[in-house]
Amino acid sequence: MNSAIVVLGAPNDADGNLSEMALSRCDLAYTYFCQNPHLKLICTGGIGAHFNITSTPHAQYLKNYLINKGVPQINFLPLVESQFTFEDALLAREVIEVYDITSIVLVTSEFHLPRAKLVFSTMFPQITFHYLAATTPLPEDELLKLEKHERDVMARERRNLSTLLT
Repeated sequence: MNSAIVVLGAPNDADGNLSEMALSRCDLAYTYFCQNPHLKLICTGGIGAHFNITSTPHAQYLKNYLINKGVPQINFLPLVESQFTFEDALLAREVIEVYDITSIVLVTSEFHLPRAKLVFSTMFPQITFHYLAATTPLPEDELLKLEKHERDVMARERRNLSTLLT
């Protein structure tokens, strides 16, 4: 069985510094990797006004951080330069197929997990998933806004998925 950890992107600043949210996802992925060092990693995130205004893909910042923590370069699969959750899965499809990935550990934030589960499990019904939810180190009012946003976009994701699958 070919397994991979997929680390979903989160914002970085104009200098490429990862947000606390992105760091919490990376740290959780790293902890899991240390217990399962045979796994490959797929980092997601491209360039976009709402999360990364630099000229370097966000996924590269995630990869650099994980390499600096000790993940060997050889454990990384190609970057997925996506801009949002649906595109994370859509653009990851090629990497998943090329490397014959049959099992994925999906790492995201706890508020984002329901949407990520919906998108990835629908797009990849043949894949076995394990989900890891990173704790988002934000004040409660900011976390509530993120949770509301997630609820608000679920209908859009269902429409995107139904269009793709019909």
